[in-house]
Amino acid sequence: MRFSQGDRLGPYEIASAIGEGGMGEVYRARDTRLGRDVAIKALRPDRVDDDRKRRFVREARTIAGLDHPNLLTIFDVGSERDVDYLVTELLRGETLRERLVRVGPMPWREVVHVGEALARGLGAAHARGVVHRDIKPENVFLTEDGRVKILDFGVAHVSAAIGDAVTESETTPGALLGTIPYMAPEQACGEPVDERTDLFSLGVVLYECLAGVSPFRRETLPATFAAIIRGTPKPLEVRDDIAAIIGRLLAKRPEERPASAADVADALARILTTQSGTMAAPPPQTPASIAVLPFADLSPNHDQEYFCDGIAEEILHAMSRLGGVRVAARGSSFQYRGAHDVRVIGRNLDVDHVLEGSVRRAGTRLRITVQLVDVASGRQVWAERYDRETDDVFAVQDEIAARTAATLSIAMTDDARRAWRLRGTQNLAAYEAYLRGRQLASAHTRAGTREAIDAYARSLDLDPAFAAAWCALAEAHTLAFEWYGRASQDAARAGEASARALEHDPQSAEALTARGQALVVADRLADAAVEFGRALEINPTFYGALYAFARVRVAQGRHRDAVELFERGARARTDDYQCLCLAINAYRAIGELATCVDCAGRAVARVERRLEIAPRDERALCLGALALIELGQNAKALAWSQRAREVAADDPSVLYNIACALVRAGDPDQALDTLEQAVGMGFGQRTWFENDSDLDELRATPRFQALLEKLPR
Repeated sequence: MRFSQGDRLGPYEIASAIGEGGMGEVYRARDTRLGRDVAIKALRPDRVDDDRKRRFVREARTIAGLDHPNLLTIFDVGSERDVDYLVTELLRGETLRERLVRVGPMPWREVVHVGEALARGLGAAHARGVVHRDIKPENVFLTEDGRVKILDFGVAHVSAAIGDAVTESETTPGALLGTIPYMAPEQACGEPVDERTDLFSLGVVLYECLAGVSPFRRETLPATFAAIIRGTPKPLEVRDDIAAIIGRLLAKRPEERPASAADVADALARILTTQSGTMAAPPPQTPASIAVLPFADLSPNHDQEYFCDGIAEEILHAMSRLGGVRVAARGSSFQYRGAHDVRVIGRNLDVDHVLEGSVRRAGTRLRITVQLVDVASGRQVWAERYDRETDDVFAVQDEIAARTAATLSIAMTDDARRAWRLRGTQNLAAYEAYLRGRQLASAHTRAGTREAIDAYARSLDLDPAFAAAWCALAEAHTLAFEWYGRASQDAARAGEASARALEHDPQSAEALTARGQALVVADRLADAAVEFGRALEINPTFYGALYAFARVRVAQGRHRDAVELFERGARARTDDYQCLCLAINAYRAIGELATCVDCAGRAVARVERRLEIAPRDERALCLGALALIELGQNAKALAWSQRAREVAADDPSVLYNIACALVRAGDPDQALDTLEQAVGMGFGQRTWFENDSDLDELRATPRFQALLEKLPR
């Protein structure tokens, strides 16, 4: 059955045909419920047997379980009049194949950009247990606005549960699936595939983009198979570092290829940021990647969680200060407290190693047990037990970090050690007071924040050169100013503490970010933007700076810049929901309404994954509710808002976000009631009241104006 303009498939009205494939047609359509343009892939019953129909359903389930800017987003799936159909975002642009036919070989910078995006998308798929198995130019889409999307997961191998998807692909062992010139040797031989199979295909695609010809395509299929399995492609006339990466991707043996797609993406990203364009640039080393989990508290009274977290966090910071290793952020890895399947955790965090451990503290004695696990195999790489005096904790942290670095072939130089120690302290009492402060601050309450400030002050009395404590003190005063009364002394002390942090650690992205946040509360947004920019020069993927900088750009009305920073933050921390939730309004502000809805869909997917781990996360519930409203799911949004209110009825920031959801859901009176409660509890963000588009409907009401007058200027 073919469809014409005006025909309907469920709530979707056909606008025009886009293309035709082996199993059906693709149409441009209009979602009459949400008022957005979509693409519909409709199966033709006369072309589809039961096996192809199963593949179609599996593709829908596979895509629905993925969430990444470089992967096609699915909106819906349905069946009507014996026609099965899949609804996805509508892409405008051309496939990579069409680009190659139109222009031939592409400039190296464009190829590296495309390669990085493809590697990021593949990394997200691999983290969810999905191997694409058919990466080729026809399945890569280049949008008009410069984005890169991976298409067609119809033959993907699924090895981890995704929604209701099968836990293993329903394919016959030894069957050849994919497109022959782009197959990896193990795929061409009918052997088992894994993530590195996609990396080989990625190498073939990048080679073809640069050379204009496929490295293994021959005149006959037998000759093509032979070239894939044994042949050596002609050398590329390109920068040495690019050639080195593609050479590793095209290694015949999977174990000789890069360990992960994320490693490839990071290596290509570094090429784009180098100043030299010469052929003699040194080949980059593919970085190792690791997540450090919170250490378990095995102490007799189970009252040392703050101390256990501190040990794990110091090791994490030590690793992140080294070159040549990518370290999962604390906020990402620490959410897996108490989890046991490190292979699943490693895949979710897109790392190739996980460090986990436990701490038993009794009196002055300390026992730390630690192990490093290879994610791909689940194998224990090494394990050690340290029985020491508590005063030796710093030496133990050094030893663990040094051994981990050595195992990952990362050189811990004297400079790296000095840089790390600049952030730390050798005073155990100062260290413990700092860790107590971190634990108190994590409660995100007025009392907890004030107690944390006192703990940091005690720490700094004991060691005035403790840079991390100065950073933490600045952040605590910043939060106290923003959320708990906007007292001028908090703003002043945040500025003083952040300046001291920079004095003791001037090349720290954390210290620069703390300084930027202090400048924000001093209403010096332009100066804050400079500090955030400096932090990102030191560490381009530092989530704290990306998130804070994006919010400054929103306050400055520079929404397009904010969107870019929010998206970078979402890529830097692939489990983060906040950046995507906050990007929704920025997309709306620049008129990109379709992308706004797409962003909301990605945000909800991340919020739901967060709620699986932490069902009482009130911020996830609040921000997720706003994203749901963008998708027209008001009832679910209000249910999430109510759950958030039940969890944190005394948190003014939660009440503020609930009020925003109520306005968007069409209940302005209850929204005003909720805003009045928030202000009564000390909410002091006047700029939010003045600039937040979610509150536009309330601005002219006398109650809103009265609330505005209560807020400090």
